[in-house]
Amino acid sequence: MARLRATLTRPRDEARMTIIEHLDELRSRIIKVGVVFVAAAVVAWFFREDIFYFLLAPAEDSLHGRLNFTSVTEAVFADIKLALYTAFVFTIPVFLYQAWAFVAPAVGEMGRLFTYTLIALASSLFIAGVAFGYFVVLPIGVNFLLEWDPERYNALITSDRYMAFVTRFLLAFGIVFELPAATYVGAKLELINAPLLRKYRKHAIVVNALLAAGLTPGQDPFSMILMALPMILMYELSIIIARYVNPVSDLPEPLDEEDYGGGEDGRPPERVGERDL
Repeated sequence: MARLRATLTRPRDEARMTIIEHLDELRSRIIKVGVVFVAAAVVAWFFREDIFYFLLAPAEDSLHGRLNFTSVTEAVFADIKLALYTAFVFTIPVFLYQAWAFVAPAVGEMGRLFTYTLIALASSLFIAGVAFGYFVVLPIGVNFLLEWDPERYNALITSDRYMAFVTRFLLAFGIVFELPAATYVGAKLELINAPLLRKYRKHAIVVNALLAAGLTPGQDPFSMILMALPMILMYELSIIIARYVNPVSDLPEPLDEEDYGGGEDGRPPERVGERDL
């Protein structure tokens, strides 16, 4: 914040140069992320078949290892999207590091330990969310939807629709699991604390239930519970993180004389035993 105030008090030409320098830094960091993304996409292209069967595995019993396509270019573009999606997932740690390195000077010097801890925590939580969605929730939800009343419906699933559904669903789980990392940053900046999170715990449970109902692939209650439970656990983990990162007293602040309520003359009421003194 001191750097920001100093920048605002500089002469106009120097402030303009500072803005240009910030834009140059932003462009440099975007280029670094782009280079890593392109390199990861090229590598993922050579493993597109393995990625295809990996994402198809949760619905293998229902789709028998194959998907349909209805246009000439759909299969090719489906593989391209798979490579780009894989590159996005593997670029997330680099993106988080570059994004935080760009905004860190504006919020103060946090140190290398905080930066590395934040990147490791955010990346691990994202991977954990994707893994939980892939191994636990996705097989139940997808098979529930594909096997709905097979005597009346015949599933004709295209590659474009299936891959878009699966990738967006897994990304949603990865983003949901980022709540503890966001709490870590907010607590470090003293924006939130454990008492505040505990105060809104009931509201958070309702919001988590609504999000679970909207994000689960199947509308059955079991799939919603499988997504709502980890979201609630992430919120409870956030409370623990906030308590240790930004410790504050849970005791209420002492009341002022106005909070006691005054007597007829406007003075606070006498305490018990004062009359006997």
